[in-house]
Amino acid sequence: MLVIANSVRKVDPALVEAAQTLGTSSRNLVRRVIIPATITDIYTDLRILLGWAWTYLIVAEVVGTMSGITYFINQQARYRNFDNVYAAIAMIGIIGFATDLFLAWLGRMLFPWKRRARKSSGMFAWLRNVLAKAMPAPSTP
Repeated sequence: MLVIANSVRKVDPALVEAAQTLGTSSRNLVRRVIIPATITDIYTDLRILLGWAWTYLIVAEVVGTMSGITYFINQQARYRNFDNVYAAIAMIGIIGFATDLFLAWLGRMLFPWKRRARKSSGMFAWLRNVLAKAMPAPSTP
């Protein structure tokens, strides 16, 4: 609730005032001004909160459970099977990262007006930028 309230608070007051000046009702104000102005921020906040939810899920499993992924990790660590421990930790990270990538893609599909202009896009755009800065451009004779 606090996330939504904070997102609604950031709506441009000029938009609300313009809608009220034009005589909109409270229902239309919410439906036609507030929701479109806040939906992308709420979606982004929910993606961030999903990361927190993953963290709390792992913490909750650590505390006194007799099953689950952290129980498996604890048992394998007790028997010194560290390959299984690293694999389970990597699985948790991969699942979380894949979920975030999927939600980022879904957000781009649902809210095409929110796309930002970038010089380059893609998963490894930062690596291309670093390599481009590190390697000098060939000079022409």
